[in-house]
Amino acid sequence: MTRLDAGLLTINGTLIAQLVIFLLVLLILYRLAWGPLLRILNERRARIAQGVEATQKAMQELEAAERARQAKLEEARKEAQAMLDRITKQAEDLRKELEAKAREQADALVVKARAEIQQERQKAVEDLRSQVADLAVLAASRIIGESLDAKKHRDLIERAIEEAEIRA
Repeated sequence: MTRLDAGLLTINGTLIAQLVIFLLVLLILYRLAWGPLLRILNERRARIAQGVEATQKAMQELEAAERARQAKLEEARKEAQAMLDRITKQAEDLRKELEAKAREQADALVVKARAEIQQERQKAVEDLRSQVADLAVLAASRIIGESLDAKKHRDLIERAIEEAEIRA
């Protein structure tokens, strides 16, 4: 064996020292860096999980709020439709009531006008009878040459008018 071959298999003091230093550095790094690094990573993982949970909760609350808003909007639509229906019915009732009152007033005016026309007609007939009677008395007195008393003339004329009305 040569010296070079023997050096490969022999334990060197430097190698052991380097191995011990490496293990010490590894232990120090584990305590000083790896532990805090794992703690920071775990805390970050927990914060992310809390954030995801908070986001999901916020989404659920948002969906619930949206459903509540939709329900209120639908309720408001129904109330508005009911109010519109009620107002439409009231307007229709008012229109019918006003129409009935207008018809009543028109009928009352027609009845009043007919009564006035009847009164005027009756008055005109009476005036005409009176004038015809006066003319007949005047004509009869001129024809007969004598004057009948007013009562006899009236009776005579009334009978003549009644007979004329019966024939007509």
